Amino acid sequence: MVAFNKKRKNNFAFVDMLRYTNINKLTLAEDCPVELIGFFDPNIEYINVENNNGGIGGRLKFFGKDEIKLEHIADVDRYLSSGTIKGINTFLSAIKMFSSGGYLIIDELENHFNHEIVSTLVRLFMDEKVNKAGASLVFSTHYAEILNEFDRNDCIYIVRNKGGITIDNLSTLLKRNDIKKSEAYESGFLSGTTPSYDSYINLKRHLVSLKKAGR
Repeated sequence: MVAFNKKRKNNFAFVDMLRYTNINKLTLAEDCPVELIGFFDPNIEYINVENNNGGIGGRLKFFGKDEIKLEHIADVDRYLSSGTIKGINTFLSAIKMFSSGGYLIIDELENHFNHEIVSTLVRLFMDEKVNKAGASLVFSTHYAEILNEFDRNDCIYIVRNKGGITIDNLSTLLKRNDIKKSEAYESGFLSGTTPSYDSYINLKRHLVSLKKAGR
């Protein structure tokens, strides 16, 4: 993206959250909007950041509780769930994208999120009143249901391992409009998107054959 921006003489924002796929650390650089906090955890009154001997510390306050002083803002993971931390990081990045434009890339978007939070983020990117600068969300997911949020098939790619990794545009695989995208994925209609029946039977037979512990 750096090379692209120099060549085109523009300033597309680019936020790569791949490193947070399996690790959640709060990366606040300024006070977190209370509206965002309330969306993920209505029990939190505020999360503020402050300089701490050259580092970034913070203050966390739950409603009806004493304020918690944080030497490092990342220490907030002792008090907040992984979903709340990932949610704040992800949605703060999205908010920046909505005003500046650019690309937000997330691997396994559903990690630590329930279905409604994933759907909310996708819908916000689709809402022109919110996404004023036309930012793009690029993500991978195992949530088949999220496919139903999209009216078009050509923005969805199916990744499969068929003697090697293949990537196919859904518009070339699914011609019928009377089939839900999620059902096509989960039913095996697309081939290679679900475990085979034979694989399931082999696994079940193996588990049945195991002896009970202590015998």
